Amino acid sequence: MVTFDINGAVVEFDEKMDNYNKVRRLFKLYAIEVSESFYNEGIKHIQNINNLQEYCKNDGYKYIEEGLKKAIETIISFNVITIDIDVFKKSYCEKYLNYERMCNNLFKSKGKRNNFKNNETKSILESLSQNLYNDCFNIHMAVVDALVENKVDKIGLFIDEESKQKSNALFNNYKDGFITRLNEAQIVKQIIHLNPYREDVYKFLIKEDGDFNKEIERLTTYLGYDISDYKDYLMDNYVKQLLKEHSYNLEIDKEKIEKYAKYVGCSNSSIYTARIDAIYTFENA
Repeated sequence: MVTFDINGAVVEFDEKMDNYNKVRRLFKLYAIEVSESFYNEGIKHIQNINNLQEYCKNDGYKYIEEGLKKAIETIISFNVITIDIDVFKKSYCEKYLNYERMCNNLFKSKGKRNNFKNNETKSILESLSQNLYNDCFNIHMAVVDALVENKVDKIGLFIDEESKQKSNALFNNYKDGFITRLNEAQIVKQIIHLNPYREDVYKFLIKEDGDFNKEIERLTTYLGYDISDYKDYLMDNYVKQLLKEHSYNLEIDKEKIEKYAKYVGCSNSSIYTARIDAIYTFENA
C-alpha cells in the first residue's frame, strides 16, 4: 500500500494499482524522453525531405522497437515468459501503435510535391514526435492487456472512460463551487481515486489549498509528472504581483515570498528573494 496525505485527503494505492502505476510511469517517462530527443535531433540535422523521411522512419522506428523491448522485459518481470517481441506486436500492439502508419501517409502525400518547403520541417517533426510519444506511452496498455490475458492478478487495469468522466464531472463541480467544502477531503479523495492521472487537478489543488508538506509533489512524481515547473510559475506570478503593489519595503516583500514558497511547497524561495532584492537594488541605485 502506498499512501499520500493530500491536505487531509488520504489517498491510497493498493498493490495492483501500484504495479500498474509503475508500468505506466515507466512508459510515460520513456515516451517523454524519446519524443523530445527525436524532435531536438531532427531540428538540428534535417536538411531536405529525403533526409527528413529517412530520419523519421529509421530513428522513429528505432525508438518504438526499444519501447517494445522494455515491454517484454516488463512482462517477463511478472513471470510471463511465453511472449516475445513478435508475439507481443502481433497479438497486443496493433490497436495501440500508429506512428508507422502516420509516417507512411505523411510522406506519401509529401512525395507527390516537388516544392517541399524546408520550413515545414518543424511542423512535421512536431506532429511525428507527438505520434511517437503516443505510441511509446501506449505500449503500457498493450503490456497490461498481455498480463491480464495471461492471468496475472497483481496488476490493475488502466483507467476506463466511465471513471474518467465521473472524476472530471466531480472535479468540475468541486472547482466551480457547487460542492460544499465541508466534505472537501472526501471529494478530493474521490476525484483522485477515480482518475489519479489528471495533472490539472494537482495544479488546482496547489494553487487553491497549497502544498505545505509537499505531498502533492510527492504524488505527482510517483505518477510520472513533474509539478515543480508549475510551482515556479506560481512563484513568478507572485513576485510580479508584489512588484505591481510596490510596498517599497524589501524585507517585508522577501518575507512574503518565503511564506508563499512554503504555501505552494517550493524549495527555491532563495531564487525569488534574490530576484526581488536585485530589483530593489537596481531601482535604488
